[in-house]
Amino acid sequence: MTRIHLLRIRRPHKFAGTERRASVRAAVALLVGCAAWVISAPGVAAPLSVVIDVERTPAAVDCVDGSKLLAKVEGITQRPLAADAQNANVIHVAVHFDRVGGEYHAELTFLGPKPGERRLSDPGNHCEPLADAAAVAIALLLDREIERRERDVTDRLRAEPTISITRAEVEPRRVHTNALAATVEAGVLAGFNAAVTGAVGIGFGLTPSAGWLLESNAWATVPASTSFGMGQVDVSLVAGSLGGCRLWGNVWQWGPCAGIAVGRLHGEGRGFDESFSSNLSWWALGASFLIKRPIGQNWDLGVQAAAWGLPEQRRFAVQNAGTAWNSPRIMPGLSVRLGFRFD
Repeated sequence: MTRIHLLRIRRPHKFAGTERRASVRAAVALLVGCAAWVISAPGVAAPLSVVIDVERTPAAVDCVDGSKLLAKVEGITQRPLAADAQNANVIHVAVHFDRVGGEYHAELTFLGPKPGERRLSDPGNHCEPLADAAAVAIALLLDREIERRERDVTDRLRAEPTISITRAEVEPRRVHTNALAATVEAGVLAGFNAAVTGAVGIGFGLTPSAGWLLESNAWATVPASTSFGMGQVDVSLVAGSLGGCRLWGNVWQWGPCAGIAVGRLHGEGRGFDESFSSNLSWWALGASFLIKRPIGQNWDLGVQAAAWGLPEQRRFAVQNAGTAWNSPRIMPGLSVRLGFRFD
C-alpha cells in the first residue's frame, strides 16, 4: 500500500497533509489519466520546460534518475519538456529518493514562481510506483503553472488598447443624417458681356436624410469690366441662395441640384464725362450638378457646374450715351468646393 502526502504549494515553508491509503497502481493510473487529459487539452500547451534534479540514497538506488523521471512526465503531458537554452520558461524540480524501514520515500521541492514541497511514500518492494506518483505530481504542477501564465497573458491583453485592422479596401461610408456642414468654394461665372469673372462663396449645408442635401450660400464675383465708348463699366454681383440636392452614391456622391438666388448687381462707370455708380436688384433660378467625395474624416471635396436663369434682364446705361451692359438670360458657372462636416 502507498501513502501519498499531498501538500498545497505555498511560499517557502513546509506543511503537513492528510494521509490517504489506496492501491498504488489504481491511484497512479487514475492520476496519470486525469493529468494527461487536462494537460493535453487544446489551448493549454504553453512553452514550458522542466529541469529535474534527482538525488538517490544507496538504499534507493533502484529509483529512476532525472532523465527517466522526465520521460515519465513527458509521457503524461504528451509533449517534450526538455529544457532549451533559449527558453526562459523553465521550472526546476529537485527530487530526493530514500528508503527507510522498508518504505520508499520521495521529497519533491519545486523552485519557481510558487515554490513548495511534496512528500510521497510507498511500502512496496520496488521504487517504480513511487516514481510514477512523483511524475504525476510534477505534471499536475505544470498544469497549474500553465493556467496561471495563461491568465496573466489574458489579463495583460485585456489591459492593452485594442488595435482594429481592416482590409485594404474602401468600406461603405456611413451617411450622417442631420449633420451640419460648412463649405467654401471658388470658381468662375460667365455672362458679363461674354467675359468670365472669378467668384468666391461660403455656405452651410444640412443632410436631413440619406441622399438629400439642403444648402444656404452667399457668394460674390470679382468686378468684370466692359468697354463702352470712351470709358468702361465695371459690374459685380453679391448674392445669396437657397437650394437642395438629390445625391446618390456612397464614397463618390453625385446628383442634380436646384435653387433660387437673390442679390444685388453693382455697376460703376469710369472714363466718362461724369462717373456714376448704380445698384440693381437681381434674382435667378438655378440648376446644377454636384460631384463630391470625402478626403478625410470630416472633409469633402467637390465640383459643381451650375446655370442661373434670369427671368428679368438688368441693364446699366450711360446718360446720353445708351446701354453699356445687359444681363444675359443664362449665366453659367463652375466652382470647386471644400466642405467640413460637424459630426
